[in-house]
Amino acid sequence: MNRTTVLAFALVLAACGGPSGSGSTQQQTSAEAVGSGSADFAGLQKCPESGTWDHYLTAEQAKNPSQYTTDKSDLDSLKAAGANDTYVAVYSDATSGCGNFGSDTPTGKVADVYAIRFKDSSSAAANYKTNLKDFHLSDTDLSNLKSAGGSVAQGSATGLGDNSVMVSISIAGSSLYAAFWQKNQFEVALLTFNVSETDSKSATTKINDRMK
Repeated sequence: MNRTTVLAFALVLAACGGPSGSGSTQQQTSAEAVGSGSADFAGLQKCPESGTWDHYLTAEQAKNPSQYTTDKSDLDSLKAAGANDTYVAVYSDATSGCGNFGSDTPTGKVADVYAIRFKDSSSAAANYKTNLKDFHLSDTDLSNLKSAGGSVAQGSATGLGDNSVMVSISIAGSSLYAAFWQKNQFEVALLTFNVSETDSKSATTKINDRMK
């Protein structure tokens, strides 16, 4: 799956991803319909790299070839696990916040949404724990996050179902929020930097409501 900077606070730089779709079946909700909503992040603009995962990877390859290689491999693995459509939406409050591709930690407000649709809900559920590791949200990562003063909710505590995790942390004036969950045939990762937790959770709810 594709990757970007994630738990840079207290953990290391993290990575995120999702596969690019190669077709969908009848009347299925698309990854774009789930991952992109005009009202998700008020005051933020959508970055040019937003789009299909292939589109995102093409932009990444030009700016960060080594990261591209890792992300392309993750994409191929997700396709092998049954993913058949993806969409990435990148938002920023400034043009300079676009096109970073994991090269640095954002200083302004940035939000990344990764929507992955699998061929069925069983495939999505089976892949959930694997993706936790790929998003640097494994049990070890979560333990480290707690030790650094972050908050962690899992399962029913998130309000997003059994296969879900939600974390937040603030360090030295910067904040990170991340939610990763599986619902029906979808997996979604939402990462925000320096966006209020209230607004981040509101966007999470909107996206979750579209996972049909």
